[in-house]
Amino acid sequence: MPAALRLLSLEAGGERISAALFEGPDCLAQAFAEAKQRQTEQLAPLVQGLLQRAGWEASSLGALAAGRGPGSFTGLRSSLALGQGLALGSAARLIGVDTLEAWAQSSGRDRVAVALDGRRGQAYFGRFTRSAERWNASEAPRLMEQGEAWGLSKGWPLLSDLEAPQERLRLPQGAELAVAVGQLAWGRWQGQAGAALDWEPLYLRRAEVEILWEKLHPKAGA
Repeated sequence: MPAALRLLSLEAGGERISAALFEGPDCLAQAFAEAKQRQTEQLAPLVQGLLQRAGWEASSLGALAAGRGPGSFTGLRSSLALGQGLALGSAARLIGVDTLEAWAQSSGRDRVAVALDGRRGQAYFGRFTRSAERWNASEAPRLMEQGEAWGLSKGWPLLSDLEAPQERLRLPQGAELAVAVGQLAWGRWQGQAGAALDWEPLYLRRAEVEILWEKLHPKAGA
């Protein structure tokens, strides 16, 4: 595959949004912004500025990658929708990357447990090992109580944005998650056919508004 093919990667599942540009497997530029709120409003200008600084047109992209979750409902929808919009009218591939796997990739380890804040005392948790540049989930990503996550992470290097009873690895900095998404997406892009790979969001839990609706509108007989 020609090394000149271009890829844009996005990560907006948390309180920091980030983007990275790849030419072949090499990351050429990256950007990030703190965005505890209004990810939708900030992501598009961040990407536009990154493309302008690189002198790239969106139409020159061969692929767009995004972290697909789990994470912030708003952030995930924003990045997946933006990627889909940028791909309109072009032959760009859409490649979704599991967010927990991107965290594992950013760790620089070959074996790591990842636990991310799932709110309400819960965690999005997975355990990953890397072999031949591919990540395998020895504990498939799922939502669980934090206590269970700490038990399953014993004996593993732990990467977590939660306060934990054991030592944690350094958290991803700057645009490192977008870079990790791009690295994983590049590996999947090579030699695979089809228009899109895993572009649907991976939420693992229902939106808060759905839970509130059920409380306010209980089913008859419940």
